[in-house]
Parts: sequence; structure tokens; C-alpha cells
Amino acid sequence: MTANHHPVSTARRTLLAGIVAGALVPAGAARAASTPAAQALLAAMGQATTIRQGDGKRRLYVFFDPNCPYCHHLYLKLLPLLGPQDLQVHWVVLGMLTLSSEPKAAAILQAPDRLKAFETNEHDYDFAANGQPGGGILPAKTILPQTRRLLQRNLDIYRSQKLFGVPVLVWQRRDGGAGMYVGVPSAQRLKGLLDELA
Repeated sequence: MTANHHPVSTARRTLLAGIVAGALVPAGAARAASTPAAQALLAAMGQATTIRQGDGKRRLYVFFDPNCPYCHHLYLKLLPLLGPQDLQVHWVVLGMLTLSSEPKAAAILQAPDRLKAFETNEHDYDFAANGQPGGGILPAKTILPQTRRLLQRNLDIYRSQKLFGVPVLVWQRRDGGAGMYVGVPSAQRLKGLLDELA
């Protein structure tokens, strides 16, 4: 599937960046995390609510917020690699950056087809029907109690390692260890990261 990526106006991107300043990690500002933190996050992935994209055998987990521009950028980088890299990406949804983040995260989780809802959010990024910057899915009008519990559990897992931004990538390495990366990897770093996947 190919993303229909639209050019994003500078004014709208600047507005969103101002809203969420300090909670995002831009490309080039990423850091490698300690092995214990990576191991702990990887061990918790079985308790997280994720949206699986791709049918490959190699798994990559990504914490994201529906309104995060850097998460959207990572989505666009990973999309063409799903098949060629034998990859499945498990997107761990959070709702923490802006007032509409949690309702948008809920809209994704409450949709009959979560993957389709997630892809709508990304393909229509900054082109929401209500004119708001950020993810393109319309926020849920009502967040069900079960949805709140799922989102809270994802957030608790994320906060358990005192993480400071999104996206956060987590993976099982071929050597049996765990890897973690905060931010959007460069093309070279992303290639190296994917080469590590078990």
C-alpha cells in the first residue's frame, strides 16, 4: 500500500510543533537507550495493545502518538520496507501530546478495522476533515472505559522506562538482546537497525 502524502503547510506544522514542544524527538536528536531499558520494554510488549502492519516474520515495535509529526515521518520511511524487509511493525498507540491525541488514539482502537483507521490517520496526516493539524482521523466523540484502560496500560509501559519522546522503536536482536531507539533513525541507522532484527 502506498501512502498518499500531501505537502504540509509550514504554518500548520509550526503550530503543531509549538503545541507539543518538548514531547517529540526529531530526526538526528535520537539516543540509544540502555540495554536494561530495552529488555524491560521488549518484555512488556505482550501486555501492550498494538496495531500490526505487515505480514513479515521480523518484528519491530514503535510507540507513537497520532499527532506526532516525527512518528508520521517514521511511518512513511517504514511503509515501503514492510515486504522487502520481511517486516511486521507493531504500532503501540499513545494519546499524550495534545488535547486531541487521546480521542484520536481512541478512534483508532475503537474502529472496526484498527489497521485501516491507523492508516487513515497517517495517510491524511495534517489534512483532517475538521481542519486540525496532526493525524487525519477524526477524534472519537466518546472514549469507552475499556479503551481508556488499553491506552493507560500502553502509557504505563512507556513511562516505566522514563522515556521522554516519541517515536520509540523496540526490537529483539539476533543475538538475543533487545534494542531501543528514540527518535527517527537516519537511513543508515535504520538499515543497521533492521539488520539486527531477529
